[in-house]
Amino acid sequence: MIAFTRDDEVVTARFTTDERALLSSLAHQLIELLGERAAESPADLLYAQLGIGGQSTAPLDPALARLLPDAYRDDAEAASEHRRFTELALVDRKVANARAVIRLLEAYEVRLDDADVQAWLRHLTDLRLVIAARLQIEEDDDVGLGDDALLDLYDWLGYLQGTLVECIE
Repeated sequence: MIAFTRDDEVVTARFTTDERALLSSLAHQLIELLGERAAESPADLLYAQLGIGGQSTAPLDPALARLLPDAYRDDAEAASEHRRFTELALVDRKVANARAVIRLLEAYEVRLDDADVQAWLRHLTDLRLVIAARLQIEEDDDVGLGDDALLDLYDWLGYLQGTLVECIE
């Protein structure tokens, strides 16, 4: 893998076949996880036509709770109401970012414009949030609980994210 680099207006990266397959698989898994949450949401035709809706309760899965946090931590009623009107739109944006990454991984050399950079940054953040929840990482200093392979994946995704951030600074 060649980490993200910037040449004038274009950000690029080269991934091995295995790295592309891994990143694509993670994106598909994230889409599936989010899709399960969206499928549990009550169907309201009017809200769906307006592109809003969602459940009124926070997810029980710690990974989903990290991806879809409460907007108001100190006000359960406001958090519930906010979630009910915004959660599905947030899920849709996260799924769109994952699909953009999958599409871009089809090429040997990943070339990102500004919108693609944002999709990648958001998607890498989402992946790291899910893995951090699975490893029970809460703070920067936490070492995580779980297998070494998952910790290595978490670190590698952080490395990718770091090189991408450096490209846009």
